[in-house]
Amino acid sequence: MKVAEPVKNVVIGMILGMSIMLPGVCAATIAVVLGVYDRIIRDLSKPSQYLKEDFWFIVTIIVVSIIGVYLTVKCLAFVIESYEVPLMLFFATAVGIQIPNIWRGADDGEKATGYNILALIVGFVLMVFVFFISITSFDQVSSPGPAALVLAGAIYGICILSPGLSGSTIIMALGLFAAIVTGLNALDVQVILPLVIGLAVGIIIFSKVIDHFLTRNRKSSFFAIIGLTAGSVVMVTVQALMKIDSSDTVIQCILAIAAGILLGLIAYRMTRKGAQRQMKA
Repeated sequence: MKVAEPVKNVVIGMILGMSIMLPGVCAATIAVVLGVYDRIIRDLSKPSQYLKEDFWFIVTIIVVSIIGVYLTVKCLAFVIESYEVPLMLFFATAVGIQIPNIWRGADDGEKATGYNILALIVGFVLMVFVFFISITSFDQVSSPGPAALVLAGAIYGICILSPGLSGSTIIMALGLFAAIVTGLNALDVQVILPLVIGLAVGIIIFSKVIDHFLTRNRKSSFFAIIGLTAGSVVMVTVQALMKIDSSDTVIQCILAIAAGILLGLIAYRMTRKGAQRQMKA
């Protein structure tokens, strides 16, 4: 068991690292499926109690996740350069199929309240708002400034801890995804440093916030996540459709949507089985 545990943690770290960078894939949801989400949130939100006990677990997850992020970025850099629009529709489709799973996470057997619906609307409107910010500020910038990169890092940090929320999908909706992938692929310190600062702020500050809301206001939290996720899907789709400029791109987009449906259904089944295992545990 002592030998198997580190190996298992390496595999988990690699999967989590890859899921962080893939739009439409939620690292927190993957952590739930792999059975480590509660442990990670506990360690990060109460480090004085658990960090010493789980030190090597956290270190392994962080180090191997970074490797997984880099390997994924190397693949994405090539795909984005040649197939940016189909890639956007591929991931928008994949994440859209996950929304029923997030809805299931919010279901406590009782009817949704006005506060729940309000949380959903606020989440969706927030994504519409950042979309308009992106097309007026970020979308035309191939090299985003430090403030935008810190914001992107904070978004990643928050989404890493939020089941159902894909950080890369939101970053894509902001128009920053391609520039970030290019910068990470080139190991550009001017991109990496602000991202890491934002990531640390997002994780440190919001680990306690997310732990609080998911524990005490779980239903409204999940409704807000549904709104954010649905808003991300709509905004990414709108941006992709705006960029279609040839019949060849249309064919590529159709194939990408079909592939997105397949990936989405696979992820949907995995997440559902993970949730069922948690209920039985």
